[in-house]
Amino acid sequence: MSRHDITDQAKALEVDEAVELILDGEAIAICRGEAGLFAVANTCTHAEARLTDGFLFENSIECPLHQARYDLSNGALLEGPDCPALRTFVLTEADGRVFVELP
Repeated sequence: MSRHDITDQAKALEVDEAVELILDGEAIAICRGEAGLFAVANTCTHAEARLTDGFLFENSIECPLHQARYDLSNGALLEGPDCPALRTFVLTEADGRVFVELP
């Protein structure tokens, strides 16, 4: 498991914004929803589009190609074409720093 400090990127995000980070060779979307920060895979499981090119709203992220919409808290598909859930990653906060953990 690896732990990455993403404090600067996380603090720069407004609600309903996301940024892509490449961590350990994997594209991760760091998202700030209404309920806080989330980390999910940045590739749609249906069409392999970059989710950070889509839309965030109501603690979900929507694919820009086929409008598959995923829950940021658990990666579950909320609507759209039948496709697998997104991978999610653990975020932790300690001493004012934000970390994402990758397996």
